[in-house]
Amino acid sequence: MLKFLNQYAGAIFDLDGTLIDSMHVWDHIARDWLIAGGIDPALIPADMETAFVSMTIAETTAYAIDHFGIPLSQEEIAAQWEAMAFGKYRDTVPLKPGAAELLRALAGRGMKLAIATSCFPACCEAALDRHGIRKYFSAIVYSGEVKRNKSFPDIWLAAASRMDLAPESCVVFEDMYAAIRGVRAAGMGFVAVYDDSCADWPAMQAEADLALRSLGTIRLGPS
Repeated sequence: MLKFLNQYAGAIFDLDGTLIDSMHVWDHIARDWLIAGGIDPALIPADMETAFVSMTIAETTAYAIDHFGIPLSQEEIAAQWEAMAFGKYRDTVPLKPGAAELLRALAGRGMKLAIATSCFPACCEAALDRHGIRKYFSAIVYSGEVKRNKSFPDIWLAAASRMDLAPESCVVFEDMYAAIRGVRAAGMGFVAVYDDSCADWPAMQAEADLALRSLGTIRLGPS
């Protein structure tokens, strides 16, 4: 495991489901919001939240407008969803086991660290600050800053660029199976991180360079 990580000069982390245990926050936000806005629950697809997992914020808000005729802009919808989630990120969402220790160890060995996330910026920053881990990251790239979702290389390449690193010198830690395609297209290593929300864990294990049930299983030893 240590030999594998020592190949890389930078590590790019997903946030939700990888560094923090927050996927449950999004289980019902969009559905509750639609129902509160007068949408008949019977008209909301049962698999809507599953589809949202691999989408950017722009894609999910566009979905709400296109499928339900919501008379709001994408920015207005995003702001309302962010307000619903912010308090949980600021006050209650926990770190995944071993996350802080891993970040500290990697930074101590001189590895550059970045985050690539579809989360709202205010929610992300609130969680990082509360857990005292913002200091480890030299860059954060949000999905709204690139044109395509994580199944494309855009966000991964942007994160490498902001760390001033070549893509092939970076490894990605992710809990979402759909991201593997984008990471591979960017020419990066891939570490699959288990989360209860991932229905594709066997496939992730098979295709990843390294698969972890918990970040706490990594033991790097002294730098």
